[in-house]
Amino acid sequence: MKVQPVFKPTTAQPETADPLQAARALGELLGRTPELRAYLNALKAVNHDPAVRKLSAQMRACQSAIQWGKDVARNAAESERLEAELEALPVIQSYHKDEAAIRRILLAVDEIVSREAGVDFAANAKRSCCG
Repeated sequence: MKVQPVFKPTTAQPETADPLQAARALGELLGRTPELRAYLNALKAVNHDPAVRKLSAQMRACQSAIQWGKDVARNAAESERLEAELEALPVIQSYHKDEAAIRRILLAVDEIVSREAGVDFAANAKRSCCG
């Protein structure tokens, strides 16, 4: 199957583009990807999983105790154990897989936009300390 370019210049005149319209189109296309849909579903599953919520609350309690200097060594060890338990959950493993898939796509998009625009797109899309 041959892929047709989305934008084809029709005249020798310099093209002008509405960047907001182009961004909306890009966002719409990204929103249709199975990778983004899978990532958003995985994120929702993580946010609603009772085991994730329980382990996260326990980890926050350990971190709070560490910040207050309460039994630091024991709480640090417990926090690491809880994190390993969290990472072993299938819902978390699925989330990481889907996150990696959409990240690859977003990095490729960033590379293409950066090359075409002639500026490091993602780096310049962040708020500056003064903005």
